[in-house]
Amino acid sequence: MAELPRVNVSHEAMGRGSATAFHGLWRVKMLRHFWLASTVSNLGRSAFLMAISWLTVRLYGAHGIALLSLAYGVPQLLLQLFAGAATDRLARRQLYGLTESLLLLIAILLWLSSIGGNPSLWLLVAVCLGNGVISAFDAPARSALISEMVLQEDLVSAQQIFSVAAQVAGIFGPALGGILLSIGTRDHANESLAFLFYCCSYIPVLICLPLLPMVAPAEPLPRQRLQIQDVVRGVRRGLVYVGSKRSLTVLMRLLAVVMLLGAPFQSLLPIYVHDSTSLAADHRAYALLLSAVAFGGFVGALLGVASAERRDRYKALAIASLGLGCALLLFTTNRGIHWALLSACLAGGFSIFAINLDTSLLLGLTPPQIQGRVASIATLGKGLHAVTAAAASEAIGQLSHTPLKIHAYSLIQGGLAIALIVFTVQLWLPLRQLGWVQASSPAPESSGG
Repeated sequence: MAELPRVNVSHEAMGRGSATAFHGLWRVKMLRHFWLASTVSNLGRSAFLMAISWLTVRLYGAHGIALLSLAYGVPQLLLQLFAGAATDRLARRQLYGLTESLLLLIAILLWLSSIGGNPSLWLLVAVCLGNGVISAFDAPARSALISEMVLQEDLVSAQQIFSVAAQVAGIFGPALGGILLSIGTRDHANESLAFLFYCCSYIPVLICLPLLPMVAPAEPLPRQRLQIQDVVRGVRRGLVYVGSKRSLTVLMRLLAVVMLLGAPFQSLLPIYVHDSTSLAADHRAYALLLSAVAFGGFVGALLGVASAERRDRYKALAIASLGLGCALLLFTTNRGIHWALLSACLAGGFSIFAINLDTSLLLGLTPPQIQGRVASIATLGKGLHAVTAAAASEAIGQLSHTPLKIHAYSLIQGGLAIALIVFTVQLWLPLRQLGWVQASSPAPESSGG
């Protein structure tokens, strides 16, 4: 099927270096509008995550955090591959508009329920379950939609620029959430304000959608009816393609290790603050730590933009993964708020640098017609992260009933950090070899479809 009109940008406009690439991408009107709308959306999401996590740990403890993580992570694991295949066989703009609208409806439901009192645990779990199901389709659709606005060789820089937007919102979103939680005289009124802002943050994205390109899918689904074998066939092709390319396999392994062992750190933060005697279970301390993580992530995203075109970027990925493990070990020493803020900032910087540069390189080495499937395979790490976070939260909750209560968080988080370091060391040589191969043969790998 022939494509609908596609916006194309010249090499001169897009630029080649990282700074030049940013200015060139910023000149693309639709990309600029989508970036601004996404920044507002990310700001609301950061405030929402801060509010729902703190509400849950305050009312239901570590067990509640474990259930929320599972509710979000299981759909990611079960649906991510099928969602990627659907992304490649549906119009990305329409799919993204549908997922954003459904997420808005769930946000409104949560806000309305929080007005009358503290939401029950089952409702909070149901909200995370719905978000997990829809986000399985939303994330690859958003990544693939960005690829339709830029040239293939500029995709790495474009993805990194959107990462910067997410980290900027991550800095101010938790701080805003902390302010909203401090307003009012009743506990439930505080969270309801954060949830209301979360609902409003979807409006700019929905307004921006008609301005984005409408590109027909390279492999459209049959018009008559949706056939499951078509989706399964698409999933199989994506897995076979990734397995046939050593570069993608190595990058996927590193991404899985970071997401499985490093990323759960942020999900465990509310438990750390709530159970810490030095932080006095203060939601403002939790907001500060989340902002510190996001500030580090902002710096990491900027470094990722600067590293997108460097030949030693594969070595940088390994160093960032090792740095994340070391930063998490520092965090477990629990020497007060200032030490915690420094360690959280370092962990945020290393994790975002590694995750986003890894993901961008994966998409940059993948032909456009199967980028949705590869993106969905890569974002399976979200499911791994959530499942690991759930297991770690439940373990901390169980240890809290033993004499090891005071050391529960440090034992679990420290074990994850050590495992991250060990597995990254094992991937060091394959990453270095991959960097040598790419430096000598920089052309992207081709695909058989």
